[in-house]
Amino acid sequence: VYRERFANPLSTHANRFVWDYWVVPNQYRLLRTPADSFFPKALFIPFLEALLAYGRNTLGCQMISHPWLSVYTDGCYQSLHTDVPHGPWSFVYSLTDWKRRSFKGGETTVARPRLLNYFSEYSHDQSDEKTTLFTEIEPLFNRLTLFDPRYPHGVNPVSGEEDLRKARLVIHGWFTEPRPMVEGALSIKKVIPVLDHLALTLIQKIETLAVYGLLSLKLKVSPAGKIVESHVLCSHLIHASGTVIPKQILKNCIQSTTQDAPLFPKATGTTWITLPIEFKK
Repeated sequence: VYRERFANPLSTHANRFVWDYWVVPNQYRLLRTPADSFFPKALFIPFLEALLAYGRNTLGCQMISHPWLSVYTDGCYQSLHTDVPHGPWSFVYSLTDWKRRSFKGGETTVARPRLLNYFSEYSHDQSDEKTTLFTEIEPLFNRLTLFDPRYPHGVNPVSGEEDLRKARLVIHGWFTEPRPMVEGALSIKKVIPVLDHLALTLIQKIETLAVYGLLSLKLKVSPAGKIVESHVLCSHLIHASGTVIPKQILKNCIQSTTQDAPLFPKATGTTWITLPIEFKK
């Protein structure tokens, strides 16, 4: 659809007149348009549904922001910035023909924890370069990239291509609204009283660690009402000092909380619960 729309540069069809040339000096330069109004609904809605399902099943996020379609031709870029409070996870879905590209640049760049916690990890006998301070992610075709938007991130300048059909092309936005979700035998109404108690206990334990970010859990509840499995769907909890919380500490908090949790109501089958919890500073 995208290639066909821009196939003839002499065309004056209204569908070509869609771009916001977004320029903030020394910060942003790119062409963007709302993705859901650019593509036909029959094509875009299944993609959107798949993206929503991924966010709900993997991140514990109910919704996504209205996604942008952005193209980066020669001279386009995003300098380092953070995205707060758009949503707990940023996503970039690439439509770029990366393997046959004729341009340079265009990688998504995200600061590594080492950069953000530089002096606590500083060593007098170790030098750093860009590769040790930043992660660069190539926008391969059909690649979905997620990252914590609190980390400084940007897009490397694109050079050498002015054709819209051959430039860096991505759909991007944020996963939003982390909320509990229940599947299986029990209804959310029956689950809420015990789930509220469980969440409060877990919050009280984790808050003593002085961490901030999103933690999403997946719980399996047996027909007898007991939590028989628990694991972390995703987490980007960061200590107030800037360090990532050790996985074992987090695991111990979760296990002790779920083992001592009161029973859920009995049911005729298994229930799966997604429990996201945000810790805000």
